[in-house]
Amino acid sequence: MPQSPFLRLFVACLFLLSMAGTIVQAQQGTAPHVVSVTMFYDQNNVITTKPKAAYIRVASLDTVALVFKGIVTDYYDNGQPYRQLNYEATGKEGAFQLFHPGKKLEVQGVFLANQPVGQWKFYYPDSKPMQTVEFLPDQDYKVLKYYNFLGQQLVKDGTGQWETTSKIKAGDIFMNLHLEGQWKNGVKTGQWVFLKTDGKKVYAEDFENGVFKKGMLYGPGGKTVIQTYTDQESEKWPFLIALTELEKLNFDVAAFGSKERAMRYILRKEHLLPLDTIRVAVAPKPEKEPVFPGGQAALMRYLSSSFRMPREDAAKRIDGAVVVSFIVGIDGKLSDIKIVRSLTPAIDKEVMRVVRQSAGWKPALLNGEPVPYTITLPYRIRAM
Repeated sequence: MPQSPFLRLFVACLFLLSMAGTIVQAQQGTAPHVVSVTMFYDQNNVITTKPKAAYIRVASLDTVALVFKGIVTDYYDNGQPYRQLNYEATGKEGAFQLFHPGKKLEVQGVFLANQPVGQWKFYYPDSKPMQTVEFLPDQDYKVLKYYNFLGQQLVKDGTGQWETTSKIKAGDIFMNLHLEGQWKNGVKTGQWVFLKTDGKKVYAEDFENGVFKKGMLYGPGGKTVIQTYTDQESEKWPFLIALTELEKLNFDVAAFGSKERAMRYILRKEHLLPLDTIRVAVAPKPEKEPVFPGGQAALMRYLSSSFRMPREDAAKRIDGAVVVSFIVGIDGKLSDIKIVRSLTPAIDKEVMRVVRQSAGWKPALLNGEPVPYTITLPYRIRAM
């Protein structure tokens, strides 16, 4: 029975992100005050002059709101790709890629409404997998898989010993620390320790079934506890903090004197570089990705027309997004369909039904041969 317009949800924004980090996006018109810029940053994410640059940002900048618009590409000072992401009205939106200096992919994932969502993949410089991390609301996360540099799997199905580089806020500054801790069924357990590069303890935090219990701050020698606390310290992924700092448009006061002079410098036409040169980057992906019959537009129509609002959610006028992932097999059939970000139980179930019934996919091709391929689909819906 056809659904009334009030009950129908439509796809407001659809991203198809393959686990190789490729995204298909609708392009929007650019307002006159949104202009192309080339910006030079130092190691501290501060805008500087070209001779002092540690890396270079090529982007479109709204010179009124002072926010980035559309695709943003960063390069190392030698011209190799560093990272790429996309900005919409909601902030960071869509695919994110971070590269090692040797053009090898380091991190790939997807943003939705300025938040990392779903499963993110991390790689060592030789392209071997490092870890799979699932981001939860408010940038919380859980580690699903982790391999050390020898290729030994230390975390499997959310359980095992883990280590990483973390960023901790101490007063007004952030500190890069080595973090060691234990996961059990996707939650933190036991004591997690934050160390300096010389191995001395800075913090230690105790967890029980994922719940923070207490923390301890160590003195300069790393042996004596000088303070205990019950409010958990602010711990975030370094690349997330770096993106936030870049968005502040901090500038080198010694080089420019004022933000106005800094803006005039980055708007100089002789600095402009093309936006699309990151396409030369070497990323592990097939030459052809999975395709729904008729392409992206047909997939959007299918998802929009097939979705039926569950009765228990019809009157709630829900506005949000479900993130669903699935594997397109070599025969084009879908498997391992799962929700990686939930909206409501009933809507989750309906999204899985719609995805499961989609058929006729063309599989991904690698060296001319069909290969299994994982797709993560952020599916944003709004009540009419």
